Amino acid sequence: MKIKRKSVVKLFVFKAIVLLTLTPLMISCDKDEDVDQTTPPEIYDLFAGDHDHTTNVIIKRPGAEIIVDFSARSQNDGRLEAYHIEIHDHPESGNPADEYLIIDDLFDNDPTFKGTRNASVHKHIPIPDDAPLGEYHVEIVVFDEFGNTTDADTHIYLIEDDK
Repeated sequence: MKIKRKSVVKLFVFKAIVLLTLTPLMISCDKDEDVDQTTPPEIYDLFAGDHDHTTNVIIKRPGAEIIVDFSARSQNDGRLEAYHIEIHDHPESGNPADEYLIIDDLFDNDPTFKGTRNASVHKHIPIPDDAPLGEYHVEIVVFDEFGNTTDADTHIYLIEDDK
């Protein structure tokens, strides 16, 4: 049986076309896209203070609240997951065991935050009647879905009502 030269050339051309067509597909399937999972989220526009957003000094009176506002955004390919707010004083003793906590809460089911790429938080935190006067440390921690965290802090001052 004789193989014609023309058939061999056609077979070679056909194999070359198939190989050239499939090679880019195989390369693109093997190549993993770079997914950023390590860059922590960002917290910006943090404010803690009074209702008018003009000062971080709060007059202690019945019904007084601390307003905590901040915005956060994911800086990677993931979504925001949760945030934590802690507000504690700085006791004269310097002993952390003597700190007074106004709030120490994790917000992990906030529908306006969880699963978003950008979010703004506005919380009214009541001041307990037994909260001592003085300086308080406000700490915010934001978590993304990959477990990255970032934190920001500020100070507020709780002063006596002079009326």
